[in-house]
Amino acid sequence: MGIFMLKWLVIFMLFIINNNFSYAIDKKVKAELIPHCGMTKGGVATATPDGKIYYCPQRIANIDWNFPGAVDFFILHEYGHIVLQSGNELEVDCWTAYEFSLMKDKKSKKSIKEALKFIRGFKLPDPKYGGTGEDRALLIENCMKYGADFYKNN
Repeated sequence: MGIFMLKWLVIFMLFIINNNFSYAIDKKVKAELIPHCGMTKGGVATATPDGKIYYCPQRIANIDWNFPGAVDFFILHEYGHIVLQSGNELEVDCWTAYEFSLMKDKKSKKSIKEALKFIRGFKLPDPKYGGTGEDRALLIENCMKYGADFYKNN
């Protein structure tokens, strides 16, 4: 288990180092990754305003097995909560999507594609995320095209 967690920490750190997080870099926002499935309440990860991202290694492994790279979106999404100091899921999804749109490497393009496939699998509406998985995926795609403030028009 320890090697697995170390692997994900290294992958996340490489992800952070190799990508352009324009706003986050300007603000020099730091986050601490902490493996703790109990804190995620069944989710992939959750963030606290003080810069902690709790993640569930088992959930990440399951998603990554079926949707390779998708977890990058969800970790960056949690980081977005910290950067923006916001609990608004639509705002954070839009910020995350826009950050991904700035990334031009193949790995990032594959990650967002896989994340969208995963998200589209949710058929029941969740008001927190703006509706069904398809609704959320459409918002993410539009935020990538039109910018981080697109959610305000939705």
